[in-house]
Amino acid sequence: MKNVLTAILLIVVSVTTFSQNVKVDDYQVPISQARSLRFDGSWNWSQTGDTVTSNNGTGTFLYRQFYSSLPFAWFLNVDASGGKNLTIYNHNVKVDVSFQKYIIDDADWFGFTRVTGQHANNYKQIASDLTVGFGYGRYINATALAKAVRIEDHLWRDNVILLRLPKETLINIANIIERENEFVVIYGLSTYETYWFEAIENEILKTDALDGTGVGSLGILRIRQVLFGINERVNDRYYGWDVKTGILFPLSTLDKSAIGNPNMSLSARYSWPINWSLQLNSTAEVFTPMDSSFMRQYQVRAGIDFIYELSNRVNFVSGYRLGMIKLPNQSSLSSHDLNTSFWYYLENNIYLTITAGFTKQGDNPRVLKSFVGLQYNLI
Repeated sequence: MKNVLTAILLIVVSVTTFSQNVKVDDYQVPISQARSLRFDGSWNWSQTGDTVTSNNGTGTFLYRQFYSSLPFAWFLNVDASGGKNLTIYNHNVKVDVSFQKYIIDDADWFGFTRVTGQHANNYKQIASDLTVGFGYGRYINATALAKAVRIEDHLWRDNVILLRLPKETLINIANIIERENEFVVIYGLSTYETYWFEAIENEILKTDALDGTGVGSLGILRIRQVLFGINERVNDRYYGWDVKTGILFPLSTLDKSAIGNPNMSLSARYSWPINWSLQLNSTAEVFTPMDSSFMRQYQVRAGIDFIYELSNRVNFVSGYRLGMIKLPNQSSLSSHDLNTSFWYYLENNIYLTITAGFTKQGDNPRVLKSFVGLQYNLI
């Protein structure tokens, strides 16, 4: 038993410690932004005798973009999925846009507006709603710093640098990485890489980590691999939290039914970068009508995602989604969705994904699922 506890302790220590001189939440910048576009697709086919028993295909596009500054922030999320089951086609498209205006630039109180729209299958109308309210908190993208740390890891393992880089140097390199568009504008798309890499190298030269006049061809190769996702990919890194409350005004429904009364909404999100290999993201939303059924009728949506970078090319990703609907004088109806995947980076932003999942809705029998697919990160 003692040996087992010792082994567990060693695993925990190895996972929760890291050798870098910088932490994710050391990256505090006046402007934080990120953009990603991902495609997942799968298809299966089977035939028994002369009869096709399965001819199914699914595809999913996810687009995420956000910009956060001291006075203002905005977020854009697009989720689009579609597919066919034999001769039956289906689709679901949802767009979610929100704007936050901070009351005081260096404080965390803000007012916000959120607009969502959705269209699915054969409905002729778009479901939409508008939410206005206020909130508190900050949400920061530190992916540039994660890339700086990955570059340092490569240079350290390849003996290009003799010492770990100071925290200030890594933060300065991250700022240079964030300024890629600035280098493109100044030097042109065909030549900006030379000046961009030189600026990063100059930051390293300011330290005592180099035993020479530069990082050399191997160092430039490693920098380029990290920044352009060659043979590896750096996952988006976030930290921080915010909480929002407001009033949701339904504007339209998919089936042109009555839109109903406004709802009170409460939402929160939290991202915890446990270390440079582990990331935890969570969200939660609650809606209840502002009428006689207040808190007797409600809808809950919550989710949590866990990301573990086993290596530069292999990621373990697990996510859980909870949904709950409660109507007056009725029992609540809940749904649970758990997915666990391994992502194997192939090349050119293409991943091979192996996924297992579990779904349970209300009193319906549980559904177990597994599939192998390809994921393409367009941005």
